[in-house]
Amino acid sequence: MSKGKSINAMIKIEKLRKNYLIDRKSYLMEHLAPDGIKTSYMGNDASHIHGSGSRAFEDILPEIMEIQSYINECNKELEILQRLKEQIFEQIEQIDSISDKVRYLRDYIGLKLQEISDVTGYSYDYVKELSAKINKANASQKPENQKESINEKGK
Repeated sequence: MSKGKSINAMIKIEKLRKNYLIDRKSYLMEHLAPDGIKTSYMGNDASHIHGSGSRAFEDILPEIMEIQSYINECNKELEILQRLKEQIFEQIEQIDSISDKVRYLRDYIGLKLQEISDVTGYSYDYVKELSAKINKANASQKPENQKESINEKGK
């Protein structure tokens, strides 16, 4: 993979972040007072004494609003990443060399070899063979001192 994250990896991370925020928001909403909306001044009722875990709406509202703003940011980021991914696919369609297509789809988009096979219409075995050739070519292009330090790490 390239030095940076692939577009698919970035999308996956953003989706995980969004799902966490949605879960957190749901958790907070579930822990509102049983009667729906409760103000912070309720005196010493049984729920406070026995620790029901519910919180007053006015105490939770700012946190819920902040979480919702983060969810909105995630949605915007996901839209941008999806558009970028589409633009990259459009550019890749212009590439004539199947080797270059495989390299970009694998290293920059983050597709697995089977997915590359599906996208390009080439067999999985052919895509796998091209990927191995690309790896070999990349390894041969590394400076000699980098190769030596890699070999020394393996000892």
